[in-house]
Amino acid sequence: MATAAATSVSEPEAESKAAPKAEGEEDEVKAARTRRKVLSRAVTAATYKTIGPEWDPQEEGVSESDGDDEEYGMASSGESSPGEYEWEYDEEEEKNQIEIERLEEQLSINIYDYNCHVDLIRLLRLEGELTKVRMARQKMSEIFPLTEELWLEWLHDEISMAQDGLDREHVYSLFEKAVKDYICPNIWLEYGQYSVGGIGQKGGLEKVRSVFERALSSVGLHMTKGLAIWEAYREFESAIVEAARLEKVHSLFRRQLAIPLYDMEATFAEYEEWSEDPIPESVIQNYNKALQQLEKYKPYEEALVKK
Repeated sequence: MATAAATSVSEPEAESKAAPKAEGEEDEVKAARTRRKVLSRAVTAATYKTIGPEWDPQEEGVSESDGDDEEYGMASSGESSPGEYEWEYDEEEEKNQIEIERLEEQLSINIYDYNCHVDLIRLLRLEGELTKVRMARQKMSEIFPLTEELWLEWLHDEISMAQDGLDREHVYSLFEKAVKDYICPNIWLEYGQYSVGGIGQKGGLEKVRSVFERALSSVGLHMTKGLAIWEAYREFESAIVEAARLEKVHSLFRRQLAIPLYDMEATFAEYEEWSEDPIPESVIQNYNKALQQLEKYKPYEEALVKK
């Protein structure tokens, strides 16, 4: 009896001592349930955005009540939901927009802030603001000569969007601006290669040859990068070669071999293999002179590269 009494007395005491802990656990359960409901809504919103209006969350068995499911809650707690990624993206996009507004305001105060122009172009491009980034590039190019990197990035963007003849003319005009800013072999090479794509248009063949000839005049003597221009021009002429055009390719080989350029030996070997006739003695003499000049200039070029 004493034992039973003791037991009956101790049970209420144990319940009273456990009550505060139960209340705390209940609060945690409610909070977890709320978080799961929010998460469920986020998943629903993300799925709706992806699939479209025809998606019915009730048919798929998704509702706010799904957030009460313990198994779902446990699985969600260990994995990142699509909603979380969307929120992170929205936050990043908002930060970028704020920074874009700050940069635009800064440029309205000081239009000659070079780094501000560069940062604005980078962010607008990142956000996919094609019209705005085009305007930003245009404004910067009116004030500063653009670097090779900035020009190539701009040209590649415009080339990817070009669809018809008018767009091609627009890209041509950009190339013309680009080659005036700096002596850049890479830009001239891009210009020549892009012009080849318009060979089917009226005057296309003459346009390609004009671009490549101007490129050779501008950067054909560039010891380290001029080779690429010569090779691209020769490959173009070889691709459209006819009996009457063979002399054009011969002429390009001979002109190139008379200039001190890197990898001259490989070009000479290629000419020997390509030509059906023996290489004229005058061409060999010019090649040997250029080769001697190259050996004389090489130490200076290598010293510049090391710096």
